[in-house]
Amino acid sequence: MSPKIVDKEEKKQEILKAAMRVFAQNGVVQTKMTDIAEAARIGKGTIYEYFRSKEDIFAEAYRLIFLGTEEKIGAVLESPIQPEEKLRMLMAVTLESLLGDGGEFAGIMMAFWSEGMRNRNERIIKIIDLKKIYSDYRFMISGILEEGINRGQFRRVDTFMTASVIIGAMDGILLQYLMDPKLFAPEKAIEVLLDSFLRGIKT
Repeated sequence: MSPKIVDKEEKKQEILKAAMRVFAQNGVVQTKMTDIAEAARIGKGTIYEYFRSKEDIFAEAYRLIFLGTEEKIGAVLESPIQPEEKLRMLMAVTLESLLGDGGEFAGIMMAFWSEGMRNRNERIIKIIDLKKIYSDYRFMISGILEEGINRGQFRRVDTFMTASVIIGAMDGILLQYLMDPKLFAPEKAIEVLLDSFLRGIKT
C-alpha cells in the first residue's frame, strides 16, 4: 500500500484555520502551539514543520488576508465609478476583510498588536505596522476626495485632515463593535458615517 501523499499547502491552510479558531476561543496570550496542533489534528512535532511559532502563524494569516484585500482595493481605486461610490466600496472592502467570520480576525489582530506593544515584541509590531496602514488609507481616501473635488462633485476641503477624521471615526465604530458585537451592525454604522460626511462636502 503506497503512503498517503500530503498536500503541504492544504495542510498549511488547515493549520491556519485551526489557529484562528483557537486564538478567538482562548485568546492570543493563552494559546500554545500544542493547542493549535490539537485543533488541527496533527502531532505536536508536525506543526513545527510548517510554523516555528504562533507569531509565524499569525503573520501568514495576516499576509493572506491583506493580500486579498489589497487586490480588491486596487480594483476599486482603478474602477471608473464615481468618487462617492468609490469611497463607499473602499470602506465595504475594508470592513469585509476585518469582520469576515464574525469579526474574529479583527479581534485577533488587536490582541496580537496589544501583546506586541506590551512586550515590545518588534516582530509583531513590524507585522502589524499600524503607522503604514493608516498612512496608506489616508493616501487612498485623500486621492478619492481630490478626485471628487477635481470633478466638481465635492467642495474643496483639507483632504489629509478629512481622511484622518474618517479613519478615526471608522476606528471608533470597529472598536465599539468588537467590544459588543450586539450593539449595532457595523455596515449600518459606516453607512451613517459616510452619509453624514458626504452631505457635508457635496457641492
